[in-house]
Amino acid sequence: FIIAFSSDKMGDGDDELGRLLMANFIKAIRDLDILPDKMVFYNKGVSLGSSESPVIEHLKEIEKMGVGLFLCATCVKHYSLEEKITIGSLSNMFEITQLMASASNIIKP
Repeated sequence: FIIAFSSDKMGDGDDELGRLLMANFIKAIRDLDILPDKMVFYNKGVSLGSSESPVIEHLKEIEKMGVGLFLCATCVKHYSLEEKITIGSLSNMFEITQLMASASNIIKP
């Protein structure tokens, strides 16, 4: 399975609560019995991979555990994060689409 992040927060409603929920979700990934094969990040979700992200250390841990992290390069450029991305590899929407299409399950927090 893969996890697809399109935002830096989880759910709709209060933004501060949404960011807290997303941080807790990402922390919980480390403790899963079965890790995702890959995690993809697009739109505002790419900001989670920024050096300024509150979850960057958790994502680095997850990457060290063998999970592939793929960030939309167009999105990274749109949010001017080129110099701040410290995890994974920059990808394009075709590759992200291929990854999602080949996954047996997709989790989207």
